[in-house]
Amino acid sequence: MARLRAAIETKKSCLVVGLDPDLERLPPETFSQIGQRASGGEGATARASVAFVMFLEHVIEAVQDSAVAVKPNCAFFERYGAVGWDALRLVCQRAQQAGLLVILDAKRGDIGHTATAYADGLLGDLPDTLGPLVDAVTLSPYLGRDSIDPFLQAVSTAGKGLFILVRTSNASAGEIQDLEVNSRPLHVHVAERVREWGVDSEDADGWSPVGAVVGATDAAHGATIRSVLDKRFFLVPGIGAQGGRPEDLRAFFTSAGEGVIVNASRSILFAYEKRRGPWRDAIRDAAQEIRQELERVRQP
Repeated sequence: MARLRAAIETKKSCLVVGLDPDLERLPPETFSQIGQRASGGEGATARASVAFVMFLEHVIEAVQDSAVAVKPNCAFFERYGAVGWDALRLVCQRAQQAGLLVILDAKRGDIGHTATAYADGLLGDLPDTLGPLVDAVTLSPYLGRDSIDPFLQAVSTAGKGLFILVRTSNASAGEIQDLEVNSRPLHVHVAERVREWGVDSEDADGWSPVGAVVGATDAAHGATIRSVLDKRFFLVPGIGAQGGRPEDLRAFFTSAGEGVIVNASRSILFAYEKRRGPWRDAIRDAAQEIRQELERVRQP
């Protein structure tokens, strides 16, 4: 997490921009350059992948001064098959070249050789994989320690980071995550496991690269989980389109105003739908405005 903490301090920002491209919402200019907007027919997956790369290259350029990281979501690329996966690799490469950290939103969670294979491909050093381009990955803890161990190995050997789902921002999250277990919500037990899993990788200041995903849509949950996870980073989705507000996040930070990076996706990617002027400027302005709001909130 040393690189993340340094980026936050240098840029005075805790903003992460989620890269969740939607083919139907891309600027018309993008489609005019590739010649066709239609999502079906021969060559449709290749056209979509080219459009994504062209669009997201401009997004990366627009947000590189405001954000500390980008968070590409695998699903939006995987749906287009092999060419989509190639597009994801290229987008991660562009982000790395722009000096942005790359947090891969993969939410993997499996055991044994399968978990090892995921860790090798997403955080390893094999050429032509995402591993060399990715700084951290999101994981599901539902299968327990067995599903996390191969990724913890990547943390210790390659200096990578993990963000483990603890309390998410979706409307139905409480159906499972808030279940009472021994008089406490299940997500509190998960937070305790995250704390334990990160102990061996703590630095001299007590910070660990094993962090938590904590949704922005309930400030009370953030405060409770922070009481369990002191020097752990929270990756916080849910502001903007999902209803979370930057001003509600104060309790997510440590008393020193540390330990949080906040993801905004659609509110930045498609900012031009609600703003006048060139679409690249709309994205740049939206990212800068959210960065400034978050900086006001995180000041101790």
